Amino acid sequence: MANNASGSGQGNLKLEPSMIPKLRQAFQSALDQLEPLAKGGTDQFRMTRPAMADGASTEFQAAFNKIAADGPESAAQSLKEYQQRLAGVLKQLGDIQRAYDNNEHETAAELSRQLGA
Repeated sequence: MANNASGSGQGNLKLEPSMIPKLRQAFQSALDQLEPLAKGGTDQFRMTRPAMADGASTEFQAAFNKIAADGPESAAQSLKEYQQRLAGVLKQLGDIQRAYDNNEHETAAELSRQLGA
């Protein structure tokens, strides 16, 4: 039986309950693969010194660092936001699994009461 899992206004997704653990594993794997990058912080994205001591190299370094490590649209910020989205999906899948398990338990208890009555 497929459950409807609604996202943040992005439509409905039919999800087979048996697939939830596999999906959680896939999203957790993706999150785990990003962990080493996150531990390095923004410094690993930064060019620490210009290639040469001229003005063009210094300007390039500043522009590169802005794109790669600094600011709200940097690669480092994008990575952080992507990790947050993955973690959110993992939480949502866990909530769906718990709701499904709870529903299954309640259904089984109700059937047991009806058959026992």
